[in-house]
Amino acid sequence: MNSGNKPTFRLSQLWIYALLIILAIIVILPLEWIIASSFTNRETVFKNVLPFSFKALWPSNPTLDAYRGIFDGGFGRAILNTLGVAITTVLGCLVVGTTAGFAFARFDFRFKGLLWSLVLISLMVPYEATVIPAYTMINNLGWTNSWQAIIVPALANGIVIFLFRQFFAEIPQDFLDAARIDGASWFKVMTSIVIPLSIPVIITSAVLVFLSQWNAFFWPMLVAPDPNYRMVQVAVSIIGLNQQTTMWDLIFASSTIAAVVPLLLVLPLQRYYVSSIMGSGVKG
Repeated sequence: MNSGNKPTFRLSQLWIYALLIILAIIVILPLEWIIASSFTNRETVFKNVLPFSFKALWPSNPTLDAYRGIFDGGFGRAILNTLGVAITTVLGCLVVGTTAGFAFARFDFRFKGLLWSLVLISLMVPYEATVIPAYTMINNLGWTNSWQAIIVPALANGIVIFLFRQFFAEIPQDFLDAARIDGASWFKVMTSIVIPLSIPVIITSAVLVFLSQWNAFFWPMLVAPDPNYRMVQVAVSIIGLNQQTTMWDLIFASSTIAAVVPLLLVLPLQRYYVSSIMGSGVKG
């Protein structure tokens, strides 16, 4: 009976792989077309699209004019702005996340349950519901058109605190007690024991925060509309537009860069990201 079931199992697997291949093609083809179009002359971007031809997926005469155009238009400044904001936010979130997560996992203090509930609620409340009060605070502080308006609200990241708290709760208490008996301060315990054990969750949190800031659009556009503070996604939304025509080659070139940079970050760190998310669990 087992031998008779094998062909059926393999056939079902074949159908699954066939479906996955079809879905992959549906997802990849538009991306490939955007990348190919970024190396195409503006006049020929849509030449092989309607009707569709596979020639559209490979430019016949590749050119870097679109990339020169976007960098001449200040896109490089937007990339540097975003990298600076993202790296600063990552470092700040890691400091806040490790300290707050360790406190929630290992210490008993007044209003601990209430504060932890607020952290969890922050994961459930829609972002749109917090925009108006957050902007009001930024405006009252006089922070509009400033780096702190973009960075500071992102430092207390609920998901980062949650991940660290769940990870720290899994560390055997014996490790920490032994260090404390030997006279180590809590700072020494954190730097010598806890942080070295936390590399997977640190990498995961860093990736999440970096991607969040790299893809940020509405908030930077709202609180820092000045071109000097322009972020990548805001730059992509306005690049290639003028009163006469839409310069699709510039839009495709900027979109390609905006997609490739986070991809280069995530792929090498994927195994840490997946293992940390799966290992965080739901321990209360």
